[in-house]
Formats: sequence, C-alpha cells, structure tokens
Amino acid sequence: MDNPVLVVSATIALLSATALCIIASIGILRLLRNADRMTSSIEGMQMDMREVKQSLKPVLEKSAAVLDQTQRTIARVDEDLKKLSAGADTFKAIADDVRTLEHLLVSTIKPSIEELATFLSGVVGGVTSLAKRLTRTFS
Repeated sequence: MDNPVLVVSATIALLSATALCIIASIGILRLLRNADRMTSSIEGMQMDMREVKQSLKPVLEKSAAVLDQTQRTIARVDEDLKKLSAGADTFKAIADDVRTLEHLLVSTIKPSIEELATFLSGVVGGVTSLAKRLTRTFS
C-alpha cells in the first residue's frame, strides 16, 4: 500500500491547492466587482464631463462676445479721451491767449488811467482849494 505519510501529505497539498483556488476565485470575483464599479464610475465621469463641456460652450461663446464688445468700448473710450484731450488743449490755448490779452490791455491802459487819475486828483484838489478860498473870501 501506499505510504500513509505520502497520502496525508498529498491530501493536505490537494486541500491547500483547493483552498488557494477558492481564495483566488473569491479575490478575482471581488476584483471584477471593483473593476465594474470603477468602470461605471469612469463612465459617469465621462458623462459629467460631456455635460460640463456642453454647458461651458455657450458660456465661452458669450464670454468671447463680451470680451470683443469690451475691447471695442475701450477703443471708443480711448478715441473720446483723445478728443477731450485735444479740446482741453484748445481751451488751455484760449485761456493763455486771454491771459496774454489781459496783460497787454492792463499794461497799455494802466499808465493812461493812472495819468487820468492824477489829473482828476489835481483838478479836484484845485477846485476844492478854489472853493475854500472863495468861501473864506466871501465869508
């Protein structure tokens, strides 16, 4: 007959191999379940990304339109500021001309007015003096 140690060892080896196969099968089944879960999660993420992409497309188009309008508005503002700057320069030039004219008029008329004031002061002083003498004489 066969050696009992050999039979027991073979039986233990077969039982160990069977247990290993069962454990490996359970591990493979769990791995397949987890792979299915991961696959469905990835598919869900892909659907979400498609939805986000579709949602973002109109937003990006509107943003591009707003950006374009903003650039045109800024260009118009720049042009208007240049026009205002030119107008301000014109007003400054006019103000400088008026100031120059004022100084010219003052420098031209001031001596004549001072002479007239001196003359009138002298005439008034003379008339006052004459009036005082006449009042003393007739009094």
